[in-house]
Amino acid sequence: MIWLTSGLPADQDAQTFFTVWKPRAFGWTLAEGFYRRFHGESDTVTLCQVIVMIAPSSRVFVLRALPFQDTDADVPTVTTWSLRDVTDVDGDGLPDAVIQADAYEDHWFEVYSIQSGTPHMIFSGLGYYL
Repeated sequence: MIWLTSGLPADQDAQTFFTVWKPRAFGWTLAEGFYRRFHGESDTVTLCQVIVMIAPSSRVFVLRALPFQDTDADVPTVTTWSLRDVTDVDGDGLPDAVIQADAYEDHWFEVYSIQSGTPHMIFSGLGYYL
C-alpha cells in the first residue's frame, strides 16, 4: 500500500497507520491504510485513507478511498470508513467486507462482495444520526 503515502512529505509517512485482517476461513485479506495529521492550533486536519480486499492470488480490490485532502477537524466534509467484519453475508461461500462509514453526524454500514472480478456494494444502510 505504498501508493497511499505517495505525495506525503518524507517525515510524514510514519503517521500512516495500517490495519490488516486475514481470517483463516477464507484466505482473503481486508486491509486499511489511514493517514491523519492535525495542524497545530487550527481547525484543519489532513486525511487520506484506503480500504482494500486482497485475494489469495494477491490481486487487490479497492473498496473505498479518500484522496489526500484537508478538511475541518470539528465538522469534516469527508466520509471515512472503519473495518467491522469479514464474513459470508450473502451465502455464496466467498468473503464479504463489512465496513462502517462515518460522515459528520451520519453513520451507516456498507457490505462489499467481489463478483465477476470487481467489488460491488451489496448493502448500504442501518444508518444512525447523532
